[in-house]
Amino acid sequence: MKQALNDIHPPVRLRPQPAYICMLIAVCLLIYTDLTRAAEGKTGGELVIAISSDIRSTNPGVNRDGNTDAVLYHIVESLVAFADDSSVKPLLAERIHISGDGRTYQFTLRKGVYFHNGTELKAEHVVWSWRRLLDPATGFRCLDWYDGQGNTGLRIEEIKATNDYQVEFQLNKASSLFLHRMANLQCLTGIVHPDSVNADGTWKRPVGTGPYSLGKWKRGEGVYLHRFRRYSSRSEARDGLTGNKTPYLDTLFFRITPDPTAAMAALFSGAVDLLFAVPPSARHSLADRAQRRGDIKLYDYLTLDWTTLLIQSDHPLLGKPTMRRAIAHALAHNQIAEFSTLGMAPANASAVQSISPYFNEKHTQWLDYNPQKARQLSLAAGYQGEELVLQTNRKYSYMFDNAIAIQAMLHAAGFNVRLQVLDWASQLSNFLKGEFQLSSFGYSARSHPALLFGTFTGDRGVSLNYQWDDPIARSLVAALENASEEETHKILDQLFTRYREQVPMIGLYNDHNTDVTRRRVKNYQPWAFGRPRLWGVWLDETLAGKPDP
Repeated sequence: MKQALNDIHPPVRLRPQPAYICMLIAVCLLIYTDLTRAAEGKTGGELVIAISSDIRSTNPGVNRDGNTDAVLYHIVESLVAFADDSSVKPLLAERIHISGDGRTYQFTLRKGVYFHNGTELKAEHVVWSWRRLLDPATGFRCLDWYDGQGNTGLRIEEIKATNDYQVEFQLNKASSLFLHRMANLQCLTGIVHPDSVNADGTWKRPVGTGPYSLGKWKRGEGVYLHRFRRYSSRSEARDGLTGNKTPYLDTLFFRITPDPTAAMAALFSGAVDLLFAVPPSARHSLADRAQRRGDIKLYDYLTLDWTTLLIQSDHPLLGKPTMRRAIAHALAHNQIAEFSTLGMAPANASAVQSISPYFNEKHTQWLDYNPQKARQLSLAAGYQGEELVLQTNRKYSYMFDNAIAIQAMLHAAGFNVRLQVLDWASQLSNFLKGEFQLSSFGYSARSHPALLFGTFTGDRGVSLNYQWDDPIARSLVAALENASEEETHKILDQLFTRYREQVPMIGLYNDHNTDVTRRRVKNYQPWAFGRPRLWGVWLDETLAGKPDP
């Protein structure tokens, strides 16, 4: 039948004209571009993020806190970064080669990466940035991780550029945690251009390679970041702080909004687009709003952050292990976690985070809640009702809520405890100087339990922010530096057992976070490090919530 039809109406074969072909290609490209944009997101607009306090500086890894880090990792990038699963993957590096003896790390840089001033990233910039970090005059917070003065004795002996796109780090000994330290958020090792400093070497402003560049920092009001149009993104899917980091938003405005109620009002009015780590007490009303009006969206997740009660080891009474065990027996961890997180996070006394692959049943075995035993041990330690001062702040609601619960439980067990409510900057300063008796505190997310143990375990002669100065514990932390997977499990179990015996501080729980966005915010994804990542995020202005009934 087909042949017959062809015989009657032979097919006409047209020879397309060049103009027709060009037009067809142009239409196809336009359709492809529109589909790609629809799949990837829309460019433009300003996203407003509420932060609870001003940033401390623009100098990565030097004068910092959690809000500072969250702003700066949009501006600067390191050779490596954490993935969603807390592993370490390349960022500015294209690939990494580690020598057989574990002492030489060779980083091959990605080509076509540019600083915000238009200069292409080269190996010389990596060398300059790292030498600046390792100069004691810079004040890098984690210098002792790399200068041989820390728990592990690890030292970077040499950093050199072997060609324009290759850098070698020579270590004094092997370190399986070297890349984890390099990716650490609290001590950003961002590669910056020399234009970041003044002629005398003092800090000016960060000229990084990140998806956003620093705009205006209006102290007391907020920080503006602007889309870096020449940003060179990795091709892999978004993954932690690496992978695809395409910036769509023209402007990010981190708006200082200290009062949680005011922050929620700003969200409802549309003046703010994103709240992260909102207080658990606010979650119910937020969930009700989301269901009733549909103009906001909630994101719930567990984090690697760890909340604690710090105990001053230099205090004549609190320095006694018997007294510290008395305090531990006076606290009901499950009740504190229930009170402060409204049941969203389980209690966890261990520095091995509850969502870590190293967490096991042993890390749930803490000192039991026993007020009577607490009284007996406190008497044995020589406690006679002296006033104990518990420092806290209102900036972080969970720290204040923890302090309220801790004070009530300690009072019930016969301890005389007074709350001292400070501003966060003062409490943090007191922590760094060791000027407190008790402190309701928290450690932001670390990718590996070894890094969290290493953060509070060390020689107090070197730094007073070490809470646990025990030679055996320090040697165990050092042993983690090159431990195999099986050995790491065993060492972490040993550390927790010794920690439980000495009670240098008291862990409470790993935080549960709730982030909230306006409905127009698309493709936002929280992660276990508890701070926002705003690349890949875009705005859909066509979306609006239902009218209030």
